[in-house]
Amino acid sequence: MANDNSEHPRTADRTCIPEAQRAHLRRYATWQDFHSGVRRRSGSLLEGLPRYPDCVLVAGCQRSGTTMLTRLIAAAPGFTRLALTADDELDAALALARLIDLPLEYRYCFQTTYLNERYEDYRTLESGQRLIWVLRNPYSVVYSMLYNWQRFGLNELYEGCGVPDTSDPRLRRTRLIWPFGPSRLEKACLAYRGKVAQIRAIRDMLSPEQLLTVDYDLLVKAPEHWLPRIFDFAGAPYDPSYAQLVRHAPANKARRLSLRARRLVEQLALPTYRDCLKFAAGHHTG
Repeated sequence: MANDNSEHPRTADRTCIPEAQRAHLRRYATWQDFHSGVRRRSGSLLEGLPRYPDCVLVAGCQRSGTTMLTRLIAAAPGFTRLALTADDELDAALALARLIDLPLEYRYCFQTTYLNERYEDYRTLESGQRLIWVLRNPYSVVYSMLYNWQRFGLNELYEGCGVPDTSDPRLRRTRLIWPFGPSRLEKACLAYRGKVAQIRAIRDMLSPEQLLTVDYDLLVKAPEHWLPRIFDFAGAPYDPSYAQLVRHAPANKARRLSLRARRLVEQLALPTYRDCLKFAAGHHTG
């Protein structure tokens, strides 16, 4: 990796952005603004990737621990945290869409779960860039989608990744409420299934040196074992104290779901999760 700067990282805020580009921060201050404007235009959402030749991307299904991992790497020496808007993933989206140009003195770790149906843009990764894909069990993710996530986020993910994964006319009526359209539970399960399954295609787009698939549940159980491997893949300096920063999610989220919810997770989401786990570091098949 190019930058071996061991100095403590700074934070990239609005003052780092050229004045002429700050209007984009005001225009696209929310994900709703980004979705209605930038996402709907033609061209790659990763148009700005060449500007950051040694960056690290972190992705996977939303609510899977990608924010935590992104911030851990972004806090490492040589990297720069993002604080341009109220959401550092939105900062990453604006930079990678080339609406703003970040300073080049430091490396960046960009969270890119927002790509959704535009995941084929990962084809444009250059040889020095890395993608870390995080897998998390569907019980925890679906629970978080239902109880800890705003309606807009779930609807956007479902329309991008869940609807293309079903031929049922009722489930394709995204704007109608249940029973005429999909329930929130159905949206969460199908969105999870469609998003997680993208790793199958992404593996064919990138070389093994560019892609690392991480099992989030293993990571939080033994961060002192998995974080050094992740940081080594990213080419980021590792400090053993980072393991203490890994947030242990409350256990038994599957039991918090209703019996109906657990059964739907097992029917719609669990088989895809189990199949994709074979791609994760530390898992073996056969």
